Amino acid sequence: MGDIIAALDVGTTKICAMIAEVEGEEHLTVLGVGQVPSRGVKRGTVVNVQEVTSAIGEAVAQAERTANIRVANAFVSFSGHHVESVPNRGMVTLSPRGTRSVTLEDVTRVLENASAIHLPPNREVIQTLPRMFKVDDQEGIREPLGMEGFRLEVDALVITASTVAVQNLVKCVRANGIEIDGLVLQGIASGMAVLTPEEQELGVAVLDVGGGTTDVAIFLEGSPWHVFATQVAGYHLTQDVAIGLRMPLAMAEALKVRYGHAQPKWVSPDENVGVEGFGDDSRRTISRHFLAQILEARAEEILDLVWRGIKASGYDGLLPAGVVLTGGSAQLAGFRDLARERLKVPVRIGHVPDLRGLPEEFHSPMYATVVGLLKWGAKQPGALSYGQIRSDAPQEEDWWGKMGDWFRRLLP
Repeated sequence: MGDIIAALDVGTTKICAMIAEVEGEEHLTVLGVGQVPSRGVKRGTVVNVQEVTSAIGEAVAQAERTANIRVANAFVSFSGHHVESVPNRGMVTLSPRGTRSVTLEDVTRVLENASAIHLPPNREVIQTLPRMFKVDDQEGIREPLGMEGFRLEVDALVITASTVAVQNLVKCVRANGIEIDGLVLQGIASGMAVLTPEEQELGVAVLDVGGGTTDVAIFLEGSPWHVFATQVAGYHLTQDVAIGLRMPLAMAEALKVRYGHAQPKWVSPDENVGVEGFGDDSRRTISRHFLAQILEARAEEILDLVWRGIKASGYDGLLPAGVVLTGGSAQLAGFRDLARERLKVPVRIGHVPDLRGLPEEFHSPMYATVVGLLKWGAKQPGALSYGQIRSDAPQEEDWWGKMGDWFRRLLP
């Protein structure tokens, strides 16, 4: 049996757990899945620790029962409008007396150096991702291991977040007896699931329209280059329908999914739908065209906010592969075409890859994050069988081998 990894996606509308067996990065077998409606999360941030803790426990328990494995560690997604990224450089000396080969310890040191940025007390570094390395005067290096030189430098993407938001999420996970193997930004995790190597190389943006936030991750030259999030997302589409048509949120969500369209011009004004709302005489008929008008207004706002963020990053002219849509709202009829019109770049919907053992319903774009977490975890060194402690990790020689494999996968 291969290594076992677990993924936990804590979102605004759903909490999803997934357990998989790893036999090489490209050989994942899903052993168990669990999903419950989210409770206690608003706009990607924990607002009720007790409710989130309970919901995480329920989702994990479902996955554990199917897999017959107890989860002790997991890779966990995070998001929220508080997430920011900043490019930074790090540099370390390899040897003051002469050249020597770059080791993994050197890579760790230079990434730690790049992480040393000034932050206010209420923020902390969550991830530091290498974009490109430099050994002495040789630039454009993706894998510096074994190269000879005096000095190692890195161009890195440093991702920061609200300390309180991160601590609350960590608290909810650990309250279920689960240690966190790594926190991974939702947009980056989704990109791991749906992007091709060529898209990542040429330049592409992942647009993950979740329930509470819209997360954007820009990939260039094979690595995440910039990330940001907006506070307008799928929940606001549902809320607009509920308010505009005077109906409960659950009914508005069902109406959006079944009859919604982001482009009224493709919906006949004569097409009507029977709905139920509030009040004694709640059964009535509404125009599907009017429903589409409600959804179009908010969908345009989401896309316009995203485009402003992309232009502000300076990468708007560096996305030949366009935009890949993930998240539940990516499935809204007409949203892809509207995105193509508003953003003026190629747009496609990112579907989850066909992993062995993955139930058919989990191939939807709304599960890109949790599957991407598994793929991210498969890249990490020395994955543990759950229930073991780190002292049971492979011996030193094997560990270094796995670290080398991981590093080669990190920067294709």
